[in-house]
Amino acid sequence: MKVALIVLWTLAAGVGLFLLVRARIVRATEALTREAARERLPPPDAPPDRPGGA
Repeated sequence: MKVALIVLWTLAAGVGLFLLVRARIVRATEALTREAARERLPPPDAPPDRPGGA
């Protein structure tokens, strides 16, 4: 009985750790996707930027 409880607690801890890491990976991926969308290059048919800014 004691061994079964240890196995169940270990399994529960493993599942909890998996869910925690998965959530962190999902958040990091979403942040990278947002950042990439912000820094996306203009389409090739867009007029080039004028030198000198403004």
